[in-house]
Amino acid sequence: MRSLQNEAAAHCPNGCEDFDVTYWSLVRGDENDDLKAAILGGELNLIRCPECGTYFHHDGEIIYFDAPAELLTFVFSPKDKARAQELTDKIAHDYDVIKNSLLKELHLDYPPLSVFGLEELQHLLHHEKELTEESEVVAAASATQGFEVARLKPSYARQHHFPLYVPAPVAKSPTANDYAVAAAKVLQSGLNSPLLLNFKDHMSVQGAKIPVLL
Repeated sequence: MRSLQNEAAAHCPNGCEDFDVTYWSLVRGDENDDLKAAILGGELNLIRCPECGTYFHHDGEIIYFDAPAELLTFVFSPKDKARAQELTDKIAHDYDVIKNSLLKELHLDYPPLSVFGLEELQHLLHHEKELTEESEVVAAASATQGFEVARLKPSYARQHHFPLYVPAPVAKSPTANDYAVAAAKVLQSGLNSPLLLNFKDHMSVQGAKIPVLL
């Protein structure tokens, strides 16, 4: 499924007459770097009122999707925050429709996220960038210490605030504590990674389950 555009009426914040626009309603961040850059730069769906010349963002609903990152996000208008519960129900319905039709071939098995407005989506993508960068540092540090690198399921890592990559224990059937020990050894090398530290602490808890790998 590629990125899609829709047509709708735009409402100028200065009360000018409504006018028709074409805006992005589905963005495949994993397939279109330009659209992803437009989000990060605050330029996606930025339109200009032909009457008064004011620039503003069209506030139509958007779906942002990045398959490798397991990131499916519904973007609602900031004006709809008061309807959060109603929209939560809508997400559940729309998610079932999308994963069983438009994105059926991808076999989605992770929950969607929701944000209100392009600014919140922008913050989310900046956080994703930081997560990726720190995870790559963890992978490099783990390899330097002689460990194989295991890749966590992205949605699982995001949910638990873990890095995307962690040092893999040598044991053939590793326990959660084995992962904690491996993470501790990498951290002891001087690596400063809050994500790996959090992973180590969670794996150290008695009864912890082994991480979900991709």
